[in-house]
Amino acid sequence: MSVLGPLVAHAHLDGARSWGFITAAYAAGAVAGSLIMTRFRPRRILIAAMLAVPAYSLLLFALAAPLPVTPDMAAGLLAGASLEVLTVCRATTMQQEIPPEKLSRVASYDALGGTSLTPAATAIAGPLAATFGTTSVLAAGGALVATLPVLVLLVPEVRHMRRRQPGPTAEPATAKKLARPARAGLVAADEPEGA
Repeated sequence: MSVLGPLVAHAHLDGARSWGFITAAYAAGAVAGSLIMTRFRPRRILIAAMLAVPAYSLLLFALAAPLPVTPDMAAGLLAGASLEVLTVCRATTMQQEIPPEKLSRVASYDALGGTSLTPAATAIAGPLAATFGTTSVLAAGGALVATLPVLVLLVPEVRHMRRRQPGPTAEPATAKKLARPARAGLVAADEPEGA
């Protein structure tokens, strides 16, 4: 989108002005998706994540057509919201399923995997468009974005993953330490002298 979108805007829309409106709508959709996810807590979090992703393809198809700016903006709004639903559901799943002592490492690998293909995809988008045409590349990308999440839903573990209900919070270690009675004649380590 970041390579071919401006190309479509320059060739078929009003150039940078139109592309600015489309990307602003995308950003507004991302904000809206974030706000929705502060209230919406799907029980089947990975199903919600995968069902949100195909909405992103609407922007790719709208640019492939290309549609006028207003429908492109509407598609951008939905695309931004869908990506935020995916992001929140994925982060929630990781925090729920990965032990806390391993979460930072797994999150690092997840981020690496999510961003490692970006340079290659960005580099080949232009040559692919030059070879097959911008419309074909955007349409193929939209088709992949629309269908791959459906294939992910064929994995039983994805379909059966459920959000856990929050349990009672553990008492912090410092509170436990302070609650212990001090031995006669000794001051507890966290207790101020003269208390």
